[in-house]
Amino acid sequence: MTTGQPEKLGLGELRFPEADPRLKKWSFGNLIAFTGPGMILASVTIGNGEIFSSSRGGAVFGMAILWTFVFCAIMKAAIVYSGGRYIVLTGEHPFQRWAEIIPGPRNWLALLLGVLAVVCFPSWAVAYFKGLGQWSNWAFHTDIDPMIWGMVWGIIGFATVFLRSFKIVENFQTVVVGLMVLFSFVAVFVSNPPWLDALKGLIPNVPGEYPAWVRDDFPDVASRPIPLEIIAYLGALGGGTYDYIGYVGSLREKRWGLLGSPNHAELEEKLRRLDTDSARIPLAADAENLGNGRAWLRAVQLDVLASFVSVAILAVTFLVLGDVVLGTEAARTVPGDDDILTDQAAFFSMISPVLVYLYQLAIWAAFFGSLQALFSTIYPYTFRESFAPSFKALRDPANWQKVRTGVAAYTFVGATVLLFSGISYTAVISFAGILGGVLSLGLWGFAQLWTEYKVLAPEFRMRRPLQVLVAISSLALFGFGLVALVQFFQDFLG
Repeated sequence: MTTGQPEKLGLGELRFPEADPRLKKWSFGNLIAFTGPGMILASVTIGNGEIFSSSRGGAVFGMAILWTFVFCAIMKAAIVYSGGRYIVLTGEHPFQRWAEIIPGPRNWLALLLGVLAVVCFPSWAVAYFKGLGQWSNWAFHTDIDPMIWGMVWGIIGFATVFLRSFKIVENFQTVVVGLMVLFSFVAVFVSNPPWLDALKGLIPNVPGEYPAWVRDDFPDVASRPIPLEIIAYLGALGGGTYDYIGYVGSLREKRWGLLGSPNHAELEEKLRRLDTDSARIPLAADAENLGNGRAWLRAVQLDVLASFVSVAILAVTFLVLGDVVLGTEAARTVPGDDDILTDQAAFFSMISPVLVYLYQLAIWAAFFGSLQALFSTIYPYTFRESFAPSFKALRDPANWQKVRTGVAAYTFVGATVLLFSGISYTAVISFAGILGGVLSLGLWGFAQLWTEYKVLAPEFRMRRPLQVLVAISSLALFGFGLVALVQFFQDFLG
């Protein structure tokens, strides 16, 4: 591909479309208006992340690890926002620019993260197959093999790839997340947890050993190294690169910032040929354009904020409920491979036995909604954005439905193979969470900082506090991922 200077490519100074007036001030109404892709992102992880992993963490370690969920939500939000702000400011996915400016073979980092993400697709999907399989027997009072139920829901989820309306997915997932947040809040206050212990749980502290009852009654849990167990929770929390690459790509549907430019496809192709080794992306830096750019960034801020606040609330509330209802001073049970969802029904039966039926409905909505969102939206976008810089056919809008169908088919077939292999539920979500939810996310953050430095004028870069937060978050998540990956394979093979 030949590259050139802005004037030779006919770029001129790039100007943002006039920003939506609602972005000029913050309000709850505006938060709702500019929330959508973030709710899809949040919903994709609710079942395996917040419902299972957070309640398991609360049951095993109590309030002591509450701080890890809060810190991790902040770190992931910062890194995801760094990608979202870049595509809105420039009109191109950051993976495209990485092809030009990351030292080494062309496109290597985008391809690496893309391959890691694609490897994780079936692992995350089969976890939903397993969860829905157990849910069906519990909700319908049947005794059918959960794998059969899982296949039924998997086929239905795969069929949603033929729903072409982004708005349908967006609205459904927003309702799912909103209901889960509301009812988990109510359950926490009814359970009257030890609030002082919850506050103490915000102080960083890593448990030195498992509780005695976990060692005695759940030796399979206690045999896992504590760092691996906790980092696996954090990997599942709020998703990982397999979701975030797609989330950033899905912002194309919203047409915020330069994504809403007339003839955007032509603009993106010119940017693809821009030589950013010697020239920055030519964004006009006058006061009017800066104001519009910052206004459009508020849309991303609102969307990411809504997404990760929802994730953090669900994680913290399910952790607290896991401690109060399932933990040391209560039932002393740990959600695991054979009992993914049913123990948590006690969270809602505390309010009223009738709400167990509402919980069953909410669980179905969370798991099935997540499954259809990753089949129809998130994973196809992740695949496209990872490999489009290397394969021109993926950039052609005419091929988009083929990409969606192909990615969904691969994910479905891979998940089916894993389902009938008998692989452990906790093993697959641990592997996917460690690889995509912490390790590769650290690489993303470092690459994004370098990208902004190379191609954006200082006026458009992240402010220093956010740069520092992204740098610290990237280092921490990459380090956590290395530690946990080594321990995972030692535990899995040993």
